[in-house]
Amino acid sequence: MHRPYTVSSPGVDDHRPARTWLRPLLLVLAVVLVLVGAADAGIGWYFSGQILQLDTAAYAVTVEEVTGNTVTLSRDDNSRRPIAWGLDWPGGHAILDNSAVVQGDHVRRNVLSVTSGALVKGLHVALDHDVYDGDPMAAAGMPFTPIDVPGPLGKMPAWLVPPSTSGPPDTARVPAKTTWVIAVHGRGGNREEALRILPELAQSGLTSLVITYRNDADAPSSPDRHYHLGASEWQDVEAAVTYARSHGATDVLLYGWSMGGAIVLSTLDRMPAADRAHVKAVVLDSPVVDWTSTLTLQARHRSVPGPITWTAERITEHRAGLSFGDLDFNRPAFTKALRAPMLIFVDLADSTVPPAPTLRFAAARPDLIKATTTVGGEHTGSWNVDQPRYESDLDAFLKANT
Repeated sequence: MHRPYTVSSPGVDDHRPARTWLRPLLLVLAVVLVLVGAADAGIGWYFSGQILQLDTAAYAVTVEEVTGNTVTLSRDDNSRRPIAWGLDWPGGHAILDNSAVVQGDHVRRNVLSVTSGALVKGLHVALDHDVYDGDPMAAAGMPFTPIDVPGPLGKMPAWLVPPSTSGPPDTARVPAKTTWVIAVHGRGGNREEALRILPELAQSGLTSLVITYRNDADAPSSPDRHYHLGASEWQDVEAAVTYARSHGATDVLLYGWSMGGAIVLSTLDRMPAADRAHVKAVVLDSPVVDWTSTLTLQARHRSVPGPITWTAERITEHRAGLSFGDLDFNRPAFTKALRAPMLIFVDLADSTVPPAPTLRFAAARPDLIKATTTVGGEHTGSWNVDQPRYESDLDAFLKANT
C-alpha cells in the first residue's frame, strides 16, 4: 500500500528510510542506457561493415519475356530509366539502347547485342552503367597489352591501351602524346568502367593505363580486406603514375569514377609534391568529394537514424584507421592548393553521391575546374544519358589540357 509522505517537525531527527523506489529506477535507467548504447554500437558496426566491405552483385531485375531483339524486364528505378545500359547476369551480358516503354510493372527495352551467355526468360539480371564488358578488344576492337603495375602490396593487373592509329580516311589523326591517362574505377567496380571512354581517349592521342587497386578481384588484398575510401588506395595510383613515367610518359591525366574520384583526390592530396607536379590534368565522374555527406545520404535512404549514422562513421574511422575530415576535399586548404585543370561530370539526379558538395567543390576554383551537369543519368550515368555532350566536353578539355 502506498505510504503518504510526512513532514518532519523542525529540530526532530528524521529516521525514515531512504526512498527505496529511487535505487531500482536508477538501476533500470542504467540498464536501458547500456542496452541502447550496445544496440547503437551494434547497428553502427553493421553499417560500418557495409561501408568498408567489398560489394557483391545484386541481380534485382527479372527477365519476363524475350522476343527477337526486345526484352521485357520487371520495373524498378533502373530498368525504367531511358538511358543506355549494360545488362549483366551470371555468365552473360547484353547491351540495351536508351529506349524504355513502361507498361505498369513491366518495361520493354531494345537489345542491341548479346555479347555473352543467353538472354532468356526467368533470368535475374542487373543493369550496369558500364554498358560494355570484357576487355578493350572484346568491347571496342581496341588493341591493348595486359601488364602488371608493381604496387606497395604486389602486382596489380592493368590494361595498357595505346593511342589510335586507325580511323576514317578523311579524319586527321592526332599524333601520339606523351601524356598518359591513369583510369581509376569506383567502389565495387572494375576496369570495365573505363570502356565507355577509351575510344575517345585513344583518338585524342593518349595512352591509357586502366588500373586495378587493392582488394579488386584480381589484385592484392589489403591486410584487413577493407576499402579505405581512398585513404590507402591512393598509393596504388601513385604506383601507376610511377610506372607510366618510367615507361615513356612525361606527365599524366588522372581519371576517376565515384570512389575512384575520391582516390584520385587523395592522390593529389598525399603524393609528394615532386610527383604531383607531373599530374597535368584531372577528369572526375560522379566523384565522392565528401564522404560524410555521401554516407548521410545513404543512411537517409535506409531510414537509419542520425545517431546511428554518426556512430557508424566513428566505428569506420577506427576500423580502417582513417579520418573523414581528411577525406573532405572541400577543405579550403586542399582546394587552394590545386594546380591541375579539372573537368567534373555531375548528374543532378544522383541519389548515391550527393551532387551539392561536388558543385561546391567546383565553384571554389572556377579558374581551374569546369563542371558538366546532366539530369537523369544517376550515379556515373552522365555518359549514358547524353553521350554526345559527354564526349564533346571531354574532347574539348583534352585538346586544351593535354
